[in-house]
Amino acid sequence: MNENNIELNPPRRVDTPDLVLRVSSADDVTRLQQTLEQSDAHLRAWTPWVIDGRVPGLSLEERILIDAEAFASGDRWVYGIFTPGEEELIGGCGMYPRVGPRAVEIGYWVAAAHTRRGVATKATAELTRLAFSNRGIDHIDIRCEPGNVVSARVASRLRYCLIADEAGGSGKPDEPANATPLRTWRLTRAELETAEF
Repeated sequence: MNENNIELNPPRRVDTPDLVLRVSSADDVTRLQQTLEQSDAHLRAWTPWVIDGRVPGLSLEERILIDAEAFASGDRWVYGIFTPGEEELIGGCGMYPRVGPRAVEIGYWVAAAHTRRGVATKATAELTRLAFSNRGIDHIDIRCEPGNVVSARVASRLRYCLIADEAGGSGKPDEPANATPLRTWRLTRAELETAEF
């Protein structure tokens, strides 16, 4: 159980017409490695921890195993984003109970070759539905660095509202807290009715 006692029971796999979101397994290591190598410069600009790992020194297989264990225990819920036939691993997304009680943060990344195709928007819409299916969730946050306009567009398209430009850690393991200002976008349960996914 996570520190904010958020209880979600999302499925381990979500199939949509355009994407498959599922918990990654050891069988995905080679595809993940290829995706990260092909997207290194693209991801390193805003999310270097996707490439390097939040805990430096872990292999990709160890990282996938830790995420799968965290999903099962309810510490966080991380999915790989795959093409419909699962031929390609094209990104990742997750729900993280680190923004206070009755709330989750949604994060996402997309491989360089698949940007500007609505992948992050579609994945985030699915995660938004999953999070709000739990009546205990009051709001969902998306946070990104001010210059990351592509990530901000995802939040805006889904009718999340910009609520703050604040000092806060970026989540990078080698940076102290409050090192990077973050923009916070929020969607409340009350606002959900007007959101367009």
